[in-house]
Amino acid sequence: MPMEKKKKGNRGLKLILILAGIGVVLILMSISMAKTSTTAYCMSCHEMKRYKTELEKSSHAVDRDKQPIACRQCHIPAEAGPKYVAVKVYLGMKDMITHYFGDPENLDRREMQQIARRFIPDGNCRKCHQDLFKTTDGKDISEVGKLCHEAYLGTNGSTCRGCTGCHFNLAHLPRFDRRYFFNAEFAQRLPLEQENK
Repeated sequence: MPMEKKKKGNRGLKLILILAGIGVVLILMSISMAKTSTTAYCMSCHEMKRYKTELEKSSHAVDRDKQPIACRQCHIPAEAGPKYVAVKVYLGMKDMITHYFGDPENLDRREMQQIARRFIPDGNCRKCHQDLFKTTDGKDISEVGKLCHEAYLGTNGSTCRGCTGCHFNLAHLPRFDRRYFFNAEFAQRLPLEQENK
């Protein structure tokens, strides 16, 4: 009998220790996820300064509450959960590998553009752009814009494109895309800089 009580007591202690360990790991993960999701953390790498300058000069410099846009508002899913963790881990590892083992001063921005667009969830755009038929200052969008948004919503046709499939170069503008007429206003606000790609 005493042996059985000891075994039951050990199992209970082991279970408590395992649950406490899991709790500590989850708390540490939450803290690290929050700390590494700040714009200040993103800007701690010198190669990211260019993107902050572009963002500050863009039409997306502030959100609908007139607060400066944070990197996470676009680049990380807004809702916590498995997708949030997966995206954070993937993008974080990719950025760390590039920073420490790649050539962060000469990034291939064409390639980056394609990757970045896949990691900007439509839900993040829709937090500010709730009415797809008005601009953020309440003006009606163009007729072509209305048709495209109707297709996006599935009310008049359909499309597989997400927000960034049509709306690109809104917050960042590489040199090679500055030549397009629809980027002219944004391009004029940016300093002329040398980019290798």
